Amino acid sequence: MKNQTIMNRKSAKKLLMVQWSRFQNVCIELEGSTLVTGVNGSGKSTVLDAMTYLLTGNTQFNKAAKDRDRTVLGYVRGDTRSNGEARYLRNGSVVSYIAMEFSDPTLGVPLTVGVCIESPSESGKPVSSWFICPGAAIDDIDFTRIEGNALRITPKNELTVNGEAMKLSSFMGRDRGTEAVLRALGLRVDAAKYRTKLLKMMAFNPENNIDQFIQDCVLEPGKVQSLEELREQKRQFERLRELYESLRQGKIQLEEVLRQSDEYEKKKRVLRIRELMLSYQALREKEEEEKQTKNRYQALKDQYGRLTERAGELARQQEAAQERLRIAENNDMVKGMQESLDSLKRQIEEADREKKNWEDKLAQILKLKKKISALIKLLEADLPSLSSENTYLETLEQADGETAKKREAFDAFREKVHRQDGIYEENKIHLQDQCKEREKEIGALQEKIRRLESNILVFPAEVENARNKIQRGLEKQGIQTEVHIFAELVQEVTAPEWRKAVETFLGRKRFYIIVDGAHCHKAMQILQKERIYDGNVVITDKLPETEAVEGSAAEILRIPNVYARRYANYLLNGIHLCENLEELHEYPKGGLMRDGMLAKSYAVAMMDMRRTELCLGADAIRCQLEQSRKELEELQVVQRADKEALSQVIKYRDAIKEIDWDGGHYDFGAAYGLKDCKKRRDSLVKDREEIEANPDFTAVLKELETAGRLAREANESVNQNQSELGGCKNDLKGCEGTLSRISTEIYLCQKAYEEKCLVNMELKEAMLEEYNRESEKRGTIRVTTQLSIDKSKNMLAERERQLEDAQLAYCRLAGIDVGKRGIGYIPWYREEYRNLAHVKVEEAQQKLQEQAGRLESAFMNDFVAEIDENVREAKREMDAINRELRHMPFGNDTYKFVMKEKPDRALFFRICRRLEKYMSSPQVYMNSARDDEEMENDIQEFMSIILAEEDEWEYTDYRRYFSYDMEISSRQGQTEITAELSKKQGSASNGEKQTPYFIILAASLLQCYPANTCCARLAFIDEAFSALSRERIEQMVRYFEENHFQVFYAAPPEKINSIGQFIDSTVSLIVTGRYTNAVEGLVKQA
Repeated sequence: MKNQTIMNRKSAKKLLMVQWSRFQNVCIELEGSTLVTGVNGSGKSTVLDAMTYLLTGNTQFNKAAKDRDRTVLGYVRGDTRSNGEARYLRNGSVVSYIAMEFSDPTLGVPLTVGVCIESPSESGKPVSSWFICPGAAIDDIDFTRIEGNALRITPKNELTVNGEAMKLSSFMGRDRGTEAVLRALGLRVDAAKYRTKLLKMMAFNPENNIDQFIQDCVLEPGKVQSLEELREQKRQFERLRELYESLRQGKIQLEEVLRQSDEYEKKKRVLRIRELMLSYQALREKEEEEKQTKNRYQALKDQYGRLTERAGELARQQEAAQERLRIAENNDMVKGMQESLDSLKRQIEEADREKKNWEDKLAQILKLKKKISALIKLLEADLPSLSSENTYLETLEQADGETAKKREAFDAFREKVHRQDGIYEENKIHLQDQCKEREKEIGALQEKIRRLESNILVFPAEVENARNKIQRGLEKQGIQTEVHIFAELVQEVTAPEWRKAVETFLGRKRFYIIVDGAHCHKAMQILQKERIYDGNVVITDKLPETEAVEGSAAEILRIPNVYARRYANYLLNGIHLCENLEELHEYPKGGLMRDGMLAKSYAVAMMDMRRTELCLGADAIRCQLEQSRKELEELQVVQRADKEALSQVIKYRDAIKEIDWDGGHYDFGAAYGLKDCKKRRDSLVKDREEIEANPDFTAVLKELETAGRLAREANESVNQNQSELGGCKNDLKGCEGTLSRISTEIYLCQKAYEEKCLVNMELKEAMLEEYNRESEKRGTIRVTTQLSIDKSKNMLAERERQLEDAQLAYCRLAGIDVGKRGIGYIPWYREEYRNLAHVKVEEAQQKLQEQAGRLESAFMNDFVAEIDENVREAKREMDAINRELRHMPFGNDTYKFVMKEKPDRALFFRICRRLEKYMSSPQVYMNSARDDEEMENDIQEFMSIILAEEDEWEYTDYRRYFSYDMEISSRQGQTEITAELSKKQGSASNGEKQTPYFIILAASLLQCYPANTCCARLAFIDEAFSALSRERIEQMVRYFEENHFQVFYAAPPEKINSIGQFIDSTVSLIVTGRYTNAVEGLVKQA
């Protein structure tokens, strides 16, 4: 075994300590494993500290005693921990050395490694420099020399090896130096890891808890450093989540403000409709009054007819009385004379009737002439030349001229007027249709302006309806998501001069519907199920993720929403903005100029941008409002002109209708007839007067008195009836006056109503529908009152108060000026909502999603990956140790580590097992489709547990993911019995308890010493085997030797007999004054 050991181990032969604690210049001979012994305080641990500092840079000195006060500075200065100036053995500038000499059996030459520690002052930090001297022994290096009676320590820059000065480049710092030392000793292990393993054995402290012992003493601490980064990402996520939640709450409150605003505007609209209805109702009431008055007028006319009929009856009675008078008068004396007078009288009466008839006919002609003259003047511009007819039409009432010519002139004039009236009728119908259609346009435009003034962006009604149907359909399925129109998601057009051209190119695509990609298919189903023909849903979940191309139309649109951004890039990345025709020629597949010239698919066209209504960007409302106001003004000018023209046409037609155009109703020879009739009557009157002048005639008059009285009574009845006729006639005139007054009032009501309609044109149709519905329902013209309007005003005031309360709540939530309240701020809140809902919330949500991605990435790619790698490394180390343990039986026992996954870490291990499908790479999984719902839930749950854990070691130390035990297999004859160490703790002796722990540590340390490599195989045990029996000590020492360890033990003198006799050499430390010397014992012979 010794030869094998020599061939496979670089053995430490000497240890030199110069000015190290109480050792001033001590060189200890080492031969194999060595026991360093001495009384307490003699420096046993100091010797082990010197070697571990040289080999690994360890500064956890006296680890077994947990003495944290020992430092490199204290060792170099010789800190005695006493009070006063004599505390330090060395003052001023101090140089210390630690060196170890090793033998290399393969090369047959020595190897010396060392460290020089320079301390310029008591307060300064010492500087350590490691060096390696291949082929040199300690004695070949002049660390010290005696000059007179003094010991001179060689400074680092004067150090020589075999008389040759060492180069400064030969000295190295701690990390590089310890790494080089270990390589020189044949070790290919991380210095920090090696240092940890050495310290665990050196400071061995057996635990009753095997699980805890394996964690602490076998496995490397594994705190994951990425936890702080993960927590920082979590803090960033929470900060963004709080911002998003704040914005979301603000959005919810703004939605309440907008709801209250809509309710207020609805109430205001109802009030405006009611006020318009009251005006319309007043007009209808006057029209109804006119209708009733006309009915009364007709009744009076009927009464007048009846009185006229009675007048006929009374006339007959009067005639009978007169007949009686006639009989009385009918005697022979006067018969002949009376008959002559009667004949003359009848002729005169007939002449009077004829005269009256001619006068009526002439009056009719005069009236006709006046109307014709007025009509000619009124229609002067429209009627053709009347020169041939004017001569006769102007002399209709005169007795000169030919009657036939006058009739011909009238008939010719009538034909011309009728032709013109036909033209007027066509114009009237055309103007009425135009005005009616324009009224609808004006109403729609006024409603649009009202919404724009309220800061509501107006989209085509069919698009809004499609959006609302999809929104309601999603809400019915329990999906709470925003349904947007593409145009409202465009926050800004950064180059306004290109705006009209780009919007004209996009056309109706500006109104396509955008929903979150996760709900896109649901929206498509609603579109199909509801048969929505006027809506286009963008398939957002299939849009490619691209960047806006420089110089393209997509580049000038600022869009926070991720799906709208992708859609804009898809539509416009291929459209290059060209400054001139030459540049457009260079982009035949897709180019656009400011004036509307478009190149697409190797063809060019001029787009008509005149009717394009701007709707992209935050200032789209302002642009639409300006354009709509201009259009409204133009429409109103045209409407006023057409209404004036319509009014004039109606006036012309009314004037035409005033004339009875039937020529048969007029006697154009009335002037001639009246003249002739007057001439004949005058002759008859003259003849009667001559007869009545005869004296004989007076004698017969007395007989006539009685008959005369009766005739008078009859006449009185006739007069009474005539009086009633007069009263009726007066009533008719009164009705005519009333009708005239009502007509004026109707005109004024009509004017007031039309003025209100001009202001509220968009409400007219709705008002009429509601009025007709209510009027039919109630069966009366009166459907509203001023009281009802006053109630509506009170309700509107209450809505205004509720609106201000909602606005105040938002002001407090958002921390803005609480003075921003009132109906005047409705447009401001709508603008605020658009900025919040379409920009800020979208941006915050996008940032939150990105941060969630970074958080998950940090969790999976850093934390989980690091823990998983540590776990895998731990399993590999355990497997390697178990392989070693299989070949390292301790007597009849063999040992094996057992690692079991803790149940409370099942989430982690489930995640890791699922990651095996992705090459055990979290990064590969994070870049995949991530459609494993259970995996996603596990990740979220595990991340939440970790971030909520207060003890950061609980989940960052991979060692805590397992429970550990040692399985002991004992062969008893032909039977092998297996037991777990944790179950034997209570029944085993102290020695039995400690032995497995030493074996565990030895097996762990053995991983640093490859079996087929010649290397140092060092181990350090402080306060060695304190609880082991002599038999167990012998077994342990033999175990270490059989496995080729060179062990340095530190133990008190009472352990010399129990330990020293089983190892190669013993070194006793003797305290002399303030210093310590080493006395080497006899080397054991093999």
